[in-house]
Amino acid sequence: MPNSCAKLLADKQLTVIFIESATAGYLAHRFSLTPYSGDVLMGSLVCYDVRIKQSMLNISSHLIDKYTPESSEVTEELVNKTKEIIKADIYVACTGLLKSGGSETQEKPVGTFFYCISYKNEIHNFRSVCQGPPEQKLRTINSLICKSVIDVVSQP
Repeated sequence: MPNSCAKLLADKQLTVIFIESATAGYLAHRFSLTPYSGDVLMGSLVCYDVRIKQSMLNISSHLIDKYTPESSEVTEELVNKTKEIIKADIYVACTGLLKSGGSETQEKPVGTFFYCISYKNEIHNFRSVCQGPPEQKLRTINSLICKSVIDVVSQP
C-alpha cells in the first residue's frame, strides 16, 4: 500500500510529512522504501512521548489533559502546529495505543489509533481499532493511512 500511495503522490507532484506518536517513525520508514520516496517524502517528526509534543510542537498541556495524548483533538493539533514550521502538501499525524500503558479505556482500547490528514487546507480525521501484536497493528494502521491518503488526494 505505501508503494501505491507514494506513486500517486509522485504522479501528482505532492510532498508529505508524517507527525508520528504511536507509530514512532514506522510510516516514514515504510514510505522511504518505495521507489518514489525521494520525490514525495519530506520526513517525519516523531513525538512518541508527551513531553516532545509539548516542548517541540507546543501542544498545550490543557489540550492534552482534557483529551489525552492519544486523541483526535491532539492529533489534529499536531498537524496544525507542524504546518507552522514546515511546508508540505500533505500532513499526516498519528497517535494511538500500540500497546498498554497509555490512556486506554473501555471506549478506547489498546489498538485504537487516531490519524489526521491535512490536504488543500482541509482536515480529515479518522479513528481505527487495530488487532494483533504491535507489529501487526503497525502494518494495519500503515495500510489504513495509505488508503485514506489515496482517497483524500483522489477527491475532486
